[in-house]
Amino acid sequence: MTDQTQDDFEADQPTEESTEESTEESTEVDSQAEAIGEALAELSLDEQLEATRAERDENFQKWQRALADLDNFRRRSQREMGEARTYQALPLARDLLPGLDNLQRAIQAAEANEAAADLVAGVRMVVEQVVGVLAQHGVEPIPVVGEVFDPAVHEAIQQVASDEHEPMTVIEEVEAGFRLGERLVRPAKVIVAMASAETTEDTGRGDDSDKSEDEAGQNSEEN
Repeated sequence: MTDQTQDDFEADQPTEESTEESTEESTEVDSQAEAIGEALAELSLDEQLEATRAERDENFQKWQRALADLDNFRRRSQREMGEARTYQALPLARDLLPGLDNLQRAIQAAEANEAAADLVAGVRMVVEQVVGVLAQHGVEPIPVVGEVFDPAVHEAIQQVASDEHEPMTVIEEVEAGFRLGERLVRPAKVIVAMASAETTEDTGRGDDSDKSEDEAGQNSEEN
């Protein structure tokens, strides 16, 4: 054996220090195992059974919570997927509506010109087709004329005094509004009726006369 080989052989042999460290670690593990065994030995069978039952109940509760979380996640995912399918046409509808408005304005501007009657009829057909396509995807117009003003779906741009309509009744549609399911695509711009000045004055006079009668009655009672 050469000197180099002998040095390598000696380096591979465990030293006294490493042997002592491994012995100390095994001794420590053995002592821990003995301590656990002694602790278990000190417990009676009933106590061990009770500890096992408590651990079982705790694990069962954890399993129930995990199952409930999984069920909630599944329901939330299904709801979100359903809403995504229902409202997937919402961005497209909002992009199409300005073009639909321009077509309707073109019809209104050309209706007075008899020479453009055929053109108006063609544009009106296009408008009806666009509205029909929107309806196929669940986008429906919001009822307006004759309806009570609803700030959730109506946007009032003007109030007009009227004796023929109840106050806060929509009497004219300026720009159509649409909804998709329960969501508002855009509100309808409308003109709303309000009480006329004469009606307001009559109401004021009636209130004043009622007050005068009440005051007169009070004075007569005092006398």
